[in-house]
Amino acid sequence: MREKVKRFFSLIDAVTEKIGRGISLLILVMMLVTAVEVIARYAFNNPTVWVWPINRQLFGVYILFGGIYTLLHGGHIRVEVFYNRFSAKMKSVAGVIALICFLSFLGVLFWQGTWMAGNSLMCGERASGAFRIPLYPFKTLVPIAALLFLLQGIVNFFRKGVK
Repeated sequence: MREKVKRFFSLIDAVTEKIGRGISLLILVMMLVTAVEVIARYAFNNPTVWVWPINRQLFGVYILFGGIYTLLHGGHIRVEVFYNRFSAKMKSVAGVIALICFLSFLGVLFWQGTWMAGNSLMCGERASGAFRIPLYPFKTLVPIAALLFLLQGIVNFFRKGVK
């Protein structure tokens, strides 16, 4: 049983690593799209209507999945000024409280994100304005990211408890 859990944890880590590395390429896409806008606007005096909506959605995806990748590699900010002064028992209590808050937040994000994505998909939601990009593909990524974030957080919590 323990070996299955370790394999599951490794699978979550591998999925997070691959998605994180792939998502990191969105920065290059956003830079390219922004460069197109700058050239169109200043070299040809012909600004685009599509750059801002596309970049906004891409940045949202980048932030969603980038946070999971950061969690995998332990890059999130901690308030260690207080935590380092805690006893071992108090550190355990703080860890459990943090896990409860983490699970609550991501549980609600998954629940409401699923509801929001379902509504968006059913009505074929599009952005307002001149460039009416479909929003439902991006909104569908919210519950997917919340679930992966939740799984990665659980994996990290149990690994830390094991060490």
